[in-house]
Amino acid sequence: MKMTRAGLLVAVAFSVPVAIELRVLFSFFGVELPLVSVVVFEALFLLLVAVLYTLHAEPKSASKH
Repeated sequence: MKMTRAGLLVAVAFSVPVAIELRVLFSFFGVELPLVSVVVFEALFLLLVAVLYTLHAEPKSASKH
């Protein structure tokens, strides 16, 4: 499955609120996550998305059909 630029944008936009709400979810169970851990988690996720995008991106063609 090829990832488009639009798909990359959606993945990044979806990941930010999920990472923030992850902290809230853990707090319901009594686990206090520092903000730094959420930032590290988000940075690792964005790095993973960027790597997957570069590996599976749609090739740019000179002519459109």
